Amino acid sequence: MLEALAAITFLAIALMAFAANSVSLTRNQKSADSTGVAHALGQQKLEQLRSTPLGAPAVNPGNYADAQNPLKADGTTGGPFSRTWTVSANDTPAWGLRTVTVTVSWTDSKAHSTRLAAYVRCSKIPC
Repeated sequence: MLEALAAITFLAIALMAFAANSVSLTRNQKSADSTGVAHALGQQKLEQLRSTPLGAPAVNPGNYADAQNPLKADGTTGGPFSRTWTVSANDTPAWGLRTVTVTVSWTDSKAHSTRLAAYVRCSKIPC
């Protein structure tokens, strides 16, 4: 009887450790999914800005945010993601270029953010 009680206790402890590990793995998977979505939203905005015509107002120096923040993974409204971007001053880092930095932020159990950057051409050199 004592051996059976010891075996059940050992089995219970092992199952509790397995359950705790499962919760941790699920949380890590959710965090990885959110990071992937944030990178995709940032890349989407960078590609959109890089494909605008030279000299378009969308790539004038300044700070911008999506009008429909917060965003879902597919870019529609109502999700946990907030996307902003900054267009650097003229001729930064070199003549005829501006740096666009997109920041995507979200909060789950804690606050996260990711940044992506690319260059866009000005309509003339120097800008």
